Amino acid sequence: MVPLYKVKVNHRFQCLTHVLIQWLESSSKDSGSIKSSSNSSRNPVSFNRFLLPAVSKVFTGNNEYQQMYITCVGSDALLNEDEIELEAYPPMMLMRIGRRVLNGKKMIVATIHRPPFAILEMSGDDIVGAKGFCYEMLNSMAQKFNFTYSLLPPYDGNWGGLMPNGSFNGMVGMVQRKVVDLALASITITFIRERVIDFTHPFFEEPTAILIPPPKEQDNFLAFLNPFSWQVWLLILLSAVVAGCAMWLLSISNYLLIPQPHERKNKMPYYYYIWGCTFLLTSQSIRLKLEGPAMILNGFWLFMCVIFIYTYTGNLIAFLTVPQMSNVIKSLEELANQKEILWTYRSNSAHETLFANAPAPGTYYKIGKLLKERPDLFVSSDMGGVEAVLRGQTAFIKEKSWLDFAMESDYLSTKKCRLYQVRDDFFGAGYGCVLQQNAVYLRLFNAEVLRMMQNGLFSIWRRKYWPKPNECSSIKRSTTGPRALHLSNFFGHFSLYIIGLGLSFITYLLERIYHSFSLDK
Repeated sequence: MVPLYKVKVNHRFQCLTHVLIQWLESSSKDSGSIKSSSNSSRNPVSFNRFLLPAVSKVFTGNNEYQQMYITCVGSDALLNEDEIELEAYPPMMLMRIGRRVLNGKKMIVATIHRPPFAILEMSGDDIVGAKGFCYEMLNSMAQKFNFTYSLLPPYDGNWGGLMPNGSFNGMVGMVQRKVVDLALASITITFIRERVIDFTHPFFEEPTAILIPPPKEQDNFLAFLNPFSWQVWLLILLSAVVAGCAMWLLSISNYLLIPQPHERKNKMPYYYYIWGCTFLLTSQSIRLKLEGPAMILNGFWLFMCVIFIYTYTGNLIAFLTVPQMSNVIKSLEELANQKEILWTYRSNSAHETLFANAPAPGTYYKIGKLLKERPDLFVSSDMGGVEAVLRGQTAFIKEKSWLDFAMESDYLSTKKCRLYQVRDDFFGAGYGCVLQQNAVYLRLFNAEVLRMMQNGLFSIWRRKYWPKPNECSSIKRSTTGPRALHLSNFFGHFSLYIIGLGLSFITYLLERIYHSFSLDK
């Protein structure tokens, strides 16, 4: 037995309680014992008569309960964490054991450059400095639990993907093989990874976004036709023809309900009326002799023309001052259902697992199907994805915070808005710290993550390291809005004028030729 004077008082009570609970749970298989225990608990005398023999049975002889007690109270002298059996300790005792194991320990931490979570300063292949969201969190834990750490980049530059032999590469593989004590970066918590390592509680929830080339203004050569669809234009022209024919028919009728002060003389052919109704659409007046029913129809047609003109004018102003953008993708579903822009994401990442294993016929399946058919589209690095976007006609799928950082870096270096993010996000994933399976300090790290979250430290660190809005990434930025009109906006208008001018001269020449032939005859 362990001498009681070597065991702390609070440990004596916790270990005794823990062992008694284990004994009572094992004794619950005997229903008679449980019944006698419940009946005896009502009487202090009978309870003592039951409890004292139980304690005596637990701590006399060399049985499993005595060994359990020795293991529990012996944690004060236990320094080798590989020898600790987690199931032998109550939860609160594991917290104290974790503190003792971390006290003075030098941790080896696998990490990777991933702003704004991990911003590394490299000297060749060595990490000489680190800052960012994750290192604010790690430094706080190191100071509180009195441990130091050294940083080690992954040998292959990956987070951790499942390989054909069943092991993992990247940082997850390093923790799995116990090359490092933990891995810290923006490592996505996934079920397949958690089979070989342990994640802490998520310290950040982040959606995935899509980076695309910036939308370009559409060529509005025929902007003057845009206010109405082709069906509306066709219906308006047919209405002018119908109105002109109807006026002609009503004008040649001899039946009048309204007496006329003069004799009706109508020798104008029908196409004059059609031409006059068409001219009303251009705010021009017509000089036609209209009487009775034709005047009523002309009044209503004129009213309709006013509506058409002002509706067209209002929409034309909107189409000219609010430019239409091309290649505007608003969601992952729109990206998957079009063929103008291809897409890519990083190989050996959580996104590859997400899309490759997605069931048909959903949107995720369509996204993964393209890269199964075109593996040459995969990128091996995040900057490779940005370069693919800058080359044009390619979208890059990545976590939103990294895309925000990439957009800011590109804007600061070029002073141009060469990148654009799709409005809708998807696939919110949690980031966690990666520990070895059954790490004795897992509970301690989980408690500390929750404490920092509740104290508002995460919000402070996020404001400190996240990119500040600029004219390219600000949510107030808009690709539409009133603007000054340029000459290019009127190419279609002047082209129509030139066409009309040419047709008028051609008509003039034809008339001259016709009259010259008539005079010769």
